[in-house]
Amino acid sequence: MSVASKAVNASTGFQLLRNPTNPSPEEVASALKLVRSGGITHPQTAVPNRSLTIPSHTTSRSIKVDIYNPASLPDTTPRPVILNWHGSGFVVDRFGADADVNRWLVDELKTATVVDADYVKAPEHPFPEGIHDAVSAVKWVIAQPWFDGQLVVKGHSAGANFALCLSSRSIALSLGLTEEEYSHIKACVTLYPPTDSSIPLSEKPTNEEGELPGIPMSPLSAQIMHFFFGAYLGWDEATQLQMGKDPRVSPAKASTESFEVPCYIIACEHDPLGPEAKAFAHRLMQADKKHKFYWAQGVGHSYETRIPDVRDEKVLESAGGKSKVESFAGMLEFIRENVKGVQE
Repeated sequence: MSVASKAVNASTGFQLLRNPTNPSPEEVASALKLVRSGGITHPQTAVPNRSLTIPSHTTSRSIKVDIYNPASLPDTTPRPVILNWHGSGFVVDRFGADADVNRWLVDELKTATVVDADYVKAPEHPFPEGIHDAVSAVKWVIAQPWFDGQLVVKGHSAGANFALCLSSRSIALSLGLTEEEYSHIKACVTLYPPTDSSIPLSEKPTNEEGELPGIPMSPLSAQIMHFFFGAYLGWDEATQLQMGKDPRVSPAKASTESFEVPCYIIACEHDPLGPEAKAFAHRLMQADKKHKFYWAQGVGHSYETRIPDVRDEKVLESAGGKSKVESFAGMLEFIRENVKGVQE
């Protein structure tokens, strides 16, 4: 992702796809190689307590999960679970990229487990296969004997899109959750989510000059965003926009009343997805004060991966450090407000 982001900003003149609306398989394969070459660009130090695979509820494939447990909690003790999905542009395999945040949450909340779940990627597995894997992870967590009945769904970028979709009762049920399963979701935490894919890319403030000096960010140009959403939804722009009217793609298209789960949305000043997430969050908050929003200033998409750990004594001296510390503190406060048993 980082390699492609550097290659396709406006100043380079580089074309990721020569025929973006109807690319050949060879073009897609070549672009995928570039887009996926970055991998996890910010190595993680935390490691899970357990790694395993769980079954998909729609296919014969298995889904990888990493489990992060509190040090002081016996394995059999029932506890709340935070279920996390990483960012990927729906395309890039970045499973494990949130390891440090996962361990930080476990350390801070003390009595909650984080389950980090993988999902299949486009274009090999286009919509709705990735979000079906997210549903499978919810069903699996709820069935575990150590789950106490309280689930937080959390995600970054594409994973945040999944979490928001599953926070809407109407979307969640349309994706295959039962009423009883949905009732276990007590809170939703999202970082820089895509919320409305019915908005043309030409109307989004894409990062056409690449990474801005002094701004922690993963730049998203129009080309990169078209590739991500093309792989997920279909290469033709008209198809993307039409698919974007589906609430399972664009949670902003669901009624605000359907979001019975309290949502905490973090959106970023220099992220092309920021304005739509901000508008959506304000709509939610106008409908119900249980929803919360943080506008992260001076940062862009994937900001937290470019800034030292919030426990680093020099984090506030770093560019974007104030936004990271405040947004993460808000995350903890929000979870504690909505989930019993995680207060210190």
